[in-house]
Amino acid sequence: MPGLTYEQRMPDVIAPSIEKRAIDITWLDGHSSSYGFELLRWSCPCAICRGEGEKPGVLATTERLTPEQTELIDVGPVGNYAMSITWKDGHSTGIYSWEYLRRLCPCPECAAARGETGSPR
Repeated sequence: MPGLTYEQRMPDVIAPSIEKRAIDITWLDGHSSSYGFELLRWSCPCAICRGEGEKPGVLATTERLTPEQTELIDVGPVGNYAMSITWKDGHSTGIYSWEYLRRLCPCPECAAARGETGSPR
């Protein structure tokens, strides 16, 4: 998805659901994305999770997430460009930009556009 338009990278509606264990986003271009809590935690973009420099992040050596790592406590805006998520284990340093989330969209159409088959981790 190179060169996302403004409408593709800006959310219209953000709907977290504890029952569904997902955050649903409807984008300004009408596309709908549903991000499961586990996908969001595995995809946390922070330096602790991803690593920095030449050091791998904690997710590089993690085989399974604990229930506390995927239990949503809070979602909040970061300016007009992203959202932050607080998990039950206290982790809250991931800043999920709108563009990052749109590129991460797990729907079959977006996964196919990225050349992925099967479900994401």
